[in-house]
Amino acid sequence: DFGITAVVLTGESTPEERMRVYSGLRNGTVDIVLTTPEYARFHVEEIAASGRIGFMVVDEAHHVGLARAGGRSAYAELDYVIERLNNPVVLAVTATANDDVARDIDQTLRLPESVVDETSRENLYIDDQRNIRNRDDYLANLVAYGEKTVIYVNSREQSVAVARNLRRRVPQLAPLIGFYNAGLTRGERKRVEDLFRCGHLTVLVATSAFGEGIDIPDIRHVVLYHLPFNEIEFNQMSGRAGRDGLPAVVHLLYGRADIALNERLLAESTPDHDVMAQVYRCLRAVQRQVPGEFFCMSNADLAIAASNELHMVTPTEAACSIAVFGELGLIETRVSYDAGRSERWIRVDEGASKVELRDSIRYREGLDERDVFNAFRDWAMRCDSNGLFVRVSRPIVPHAWRNGR
Repeated sequence: DFGITAVVLTGESTPEERMRVYSGLRNGTVDIVLTTPEYARFHVEEIAASGRIGFMVVDEAHHVGLARAGGRSAYAELDYVIERLNNPVVLAVTATANDDVARDIDQTLRLPESVVDETSRENLYIDDQRNIRNRDDYLANLVAYGEKTVIYVNSREQSVAVARNLRRRVPQLAPLIGFYNAGLTRGERKRVEDLFRCGHLTVLVATSAFGEGIDIPDIRHVVLYHLPFNEIEFNQMSGRAGRDGLPAVVHLLYGRADIALNERLLAESTPDHDVMAQVYRCLRAVQRQVPGEFFCMSNADLAIAASNELHMVTPTEAACSIAVFGELGLIETRVSYDAGRSERWIRVDEGASKVELRDSIRYREGLDERDVFNAFRDWAMRCDSNGLFVRVSRPIVPHAWRNGR
């Protein structure tokens, strides 16, 4: 609406996409780049070459402080990024900053001013059912009340499975129970959101894809069915409840068993070195059958072909491998479209030199996500109910640091 062009750059962006963005920055056809600190740190020279970056926003800036304790290290290196970008105006925002974190943000990003909003959400309540024996019984009883409810789960498959289970257990509300995940098309997600917003659906089983940018005022219950992956998800999911200021409840149904589930999902999204090597050897074997040519291979087919008796590769592991290999220049990929269907074509660069996986932004981001989860899970399982309520209802803001400035 304002004639502004915004683009996204991540570790999964292809070399061709990156070059188009850098060219757009230089010639003025690209105005905003949304990216991760990891990407910005490793590609700052290419971004800075345009000479047009005058404003930099650091979202979830509390990670600057968490980086000092073993979190995402790229946040702690944003001072270098700022310098290489010729010191643009910097805005840092976060909903979680105690005195130590605020001090780290200030020292790293060199912010001249700060604004602290201490608004509390006293209308939220915690129903602490962690490690409950049968969460499905509890969930069915809750849903039967018919109030607007969001149930957060940790995978697309679980969003469908839990929705189906609820429809079976609460048949009188079956038409009012839906699911939402990133596997749906954009149009489908918009349709489900609209149905939920206007009340044609009263229960939505969702992944974290139902999060930022969604503001539905009359959600009375938010259920954390599984353990979230990090504190940001925990806060965002809980914060969907009671936005109209009326009483709302956050129900915690996650338990110790969810830790293994999350660790498996994180391991699949960022496989270890041996699994990646297994996939790469498979790709090279296929390439030898069609020297120099592109070959078509889906994630599912690659997973089957790369599996052996030591490790059964999953489609998620295959997808991650392709993204990392593409970023490192080991392979080239193209996508073709026919009758509404897309196919991915791959060509392995047989002459590529040896690379380190940690040179991939995508791979480093995945490893950082594991570290963040390891720290979060301990707090999420051990914190008492009062501490959980404080985290959900009250902002974490600096006090001594602010007063001493």
